[in-house]
Amino acid sequence: MSLVLDRPATSEVIARSFAFAPTAQDALPAFRGRCTVVRLATVDNELLGVPRWSTLAEAWAEPDSPSGRQWAANPVVSVAEGDDPHLVLATQAPVVIVGVDNERSAWVRAVVDAVRASCRSVLVVDLGHRLTGHAYADIATFGFDRARGGALLDLLTGAHEHAHEHRAERDGAV
Repeated sequence: MSLVLDRPATSEVIARSFAFAPTAQDALPAFRGRCTVVRLATVDNELLGVPRWSTLAEAWAEPDSPSGRQWAANPVVSVAEGDDPHLVLATQAPVVIVGVDNERSAWVRAVVDAVRASCRSVLVVDLGHRLTGHAYADIATFGFDRARGGALLDLLTGAHEHAHEHRAERDGAV
């Protein structure tokens, strides 16, 4: 007799390795619809192989995946050192700020502080590899490779919940 174990999806396992601020996981559903993505210039576009205006879905998502399509539909604002952080402030949509080693740069901290002060729903993601120093992050991924990025997109689009719902439906139907 063979026993088949139902293992969690790889992106779920990877997402469990992320560090979350105390209220971040409870806040995630607010970001699962349309949101504005703020790309801080700390994310090296050439290293990722994506244009500056990209949502990163091109680099992280499986082609034509539901989470990739959903995330790619979000508008993107790229902010670099010297840019006015008020460019972001006109939005009423939830805002996801994506950067690397956010707390290391004064201009990044200023952008995060300005957006948090003026927007109702803000989620800050730090893609840096550092294991400590995530005061300017609601979610720290400890890297931005395709697997971690895909896990982040699944988390932000609710793909994990959809997978659990389908699994529960399947298991209940047996």
